[in-house]
Amino acid sequence: MRRIGFFDSNCLLGRVSVSKSGFVHRSDQLLDVIDYFGIDDALVYHARSKESHPADGNKSLLDEIKGSKRLHPQWVLLPSHTGEFPTENEVVKKMVSLGVRAARIFPHQERSNFSISDWCAGALFAALSRRRIPLFIDSDEINWESVHNICERYPNLPLVLTNVGYRIDRYLYPLFERFKNLYVEISGYCAAGGIEEAVRRFGAERFLFGTRLPFFTPAVAVSMVLYSKISDSEKQLIAGENLRRLLEQVRK
Repeated sequence: MRRIGFFDSNCLLGRVSVSKSGFVHRSDQLLDVIDYFGIDDALVYHARSKESHPADGNKSLLDEIKGSKRLHPQWVLLPSHTGEFPTENEVVKKMVSLGVRAARIFPHQERSNFSISDWCAGALFAALSRRRIPLFIDSDEINWESVHNICERYPNLPLVLTNVGYRIDRYLYPLFERFKNLYVEISGYCAAGGIEEAVRRFGAERFLFGTRLPFFTPAVAVSMVLYSKISDSEKQLIAGENLRRLLEQVRK
């Protein structure tokens, strides 16, 4: 078996308001941690983007990881109605020009606080969809009806559910059956045999390796991939190839 190339799809950088001993917040600390666990690359967003203001956090992120070839930026976005961001097309164009190929939203967080219905966020989803920029959203920030609606209305928009639990299959399976643009990050998808059964039914292409650093140890997600009873090629897909493919297909 060739070495598995892990690419973390769910990683936060920067100081969080409620921290614990041992939390990493600087890029050099993060690189030390992923080195220890054999992770090659990480897709990262900034704590200020979630807890302060997305525009400030996005700038802090680019400053923090400047020059790093292993830490890849992910911007947190807002709809443009209040003028805090440029128009959706403008901000997506700027993202791509700066090498930012993934987006994230926190619609229920106090600092973001917007509707993901089309009347509010439709222009944002459409702009991301035209460029095929993957959109990440925590499972507690969206309901299943909205997952269905976004996947149906924007089939070219890769939608990645992060921080899922392990009791989601009765919701997830019918959505996987219907939509090819839905993906799941695995850090919390830890049901016994859950990955094996979902991979058997839908293929390994639907899952992305993620650690949820700094809140989780990477040991959990790394072990889930390494010790799952799936083929080596399927492990490679989940570990990093799926995410690399999503980022490479972004339209410039």
